[in-house]
Amino acid sequence: MHKPSTSFFEMLFLSLLLFPIYVEAQDFTVETIALLPLETNESSGVIFLNDKLITHNDSAGEAILYEVDPDSGTLIRQLVVENASNVDWEDLCFDQQYIYIGDFGNNSGDRTDLKIYRVSLQEYFQSSNDTVSADTIRFAYSDQESFEPGNKHNFDAEALISFEDSLYIFTKNRGDFHSNIYSVPKIPGDYQIKRVGRINSNGLITGGVHNPLSQEIMLTGYTLTEPFLLRLSQFSGREFTEGEMHRLTFQVDGSYQIEAIEAINEKDYYITSETNKLGEATLYRVNTDFVVSTQNPFTADIQYFPNPVNKLLNIRGLQNPGEISLALFNTMGKQAFYHTAVTRTEDETIKFNLDGVPAGIYLMHLTAQSIDISRKLIIRQSGF
Repeated sequence: MHKPSTSFFEMLFLSLLLFPIYVEAQDFTVETIALLPLETNESSGVIFLNDKLITHNDSAGEAILYEVDPDSGTLIRQLVVENASNVDWEDLCFDQQYIYIGDFGNNSGDRTDLKIYRVSLQEYFQSSNDTVSADTIRFAYSDQESFEPGNKHNFDAEALISFEDSLYIFTKNRGDFHSNIYSVPKIPGDYQIKRVGRINSNGLITGGVHNPLSQEIMLTGYTLTEPFLLRLSQFSGREFTEGEMHRLTFQVDGSYQIEAIEAINEKDYYITSETNKLGEATLYRVNTDFVVSTQNPFTADIQYFPNPVNKLLNIRGLQNPGEISLALFNTMGKQAFYHTAVTRTEDETIKFNLDGVPAGIYLMHLTAQSIDISRKLIIRQSGF
């Protein structure tokens, strides 16, 4: 098997990671353009090429790409991917040579046939019989140990982006409502992919796009009550979790199960929803030229000490009482420690006993209410 570089995950330990989660937004508009064709009532991914939208349906649909007029929502063309099957297609992205189709929907967490199809752009646009063929990138999550069916796991995914020479998957975590980031090579083959980042999405991530004009990543998602966008910006290189994150909630007229997003220009995006009991599959346009405040008052005064630590790690500065969780991940991405505690008073100091965790460098992930912090933590051997 080809093995992707581990340098992405290791780079997480070289930076101090802090995300402002909640922001104020003005002038954030959502325009309803049209209902999508009945043939695409489960639209789950979308790209914008040659002034046309290309979309697909998700689980148990046909292996077909649909071209849709972005002004009227009218179906223009259907192309069959002849050597592919649609187990659970979830997202699309593209680069200068290929379209990539993410067949990695994994609702029960028990799939062992996750893959990404790669279709040549040249073949797509020159097809004379509305049929194309695909190469296959097969993969498995290197940190998935259980394949028992369930609905509270972190190995479903619906978002795929293209960034330079790699693809990146953002997971749809029903277990903790975060999103894990995995890097996948663009070359066909079999891979064990490793986690290279993690964000606190506070909801289910359903689509994503890298906008090369703004150098931002936009993610779509929803909670039980509303859809949202997450904007990742001001990051350096491939370290998507090093910059800023803005969360934007909004309302739409139809189905709020937003499933896909695609960039039109630097500030405008298409988003699509799929049919559900609240509305029909719909095409929307959003403008993100808004003003935001990036200050996060919840994380300003949090302290963790000592670092390096031998045994007892102290956490202090939480403004509101409640549950706090601490997770440690080693340089291979494996979880080495997880524990929860409850604070009962403001500014209480919480002690975590790390006895038994091997000495080394770890990614510490601290979550409490609206707080989501990742930091480098060094554990020393006792006596040093």
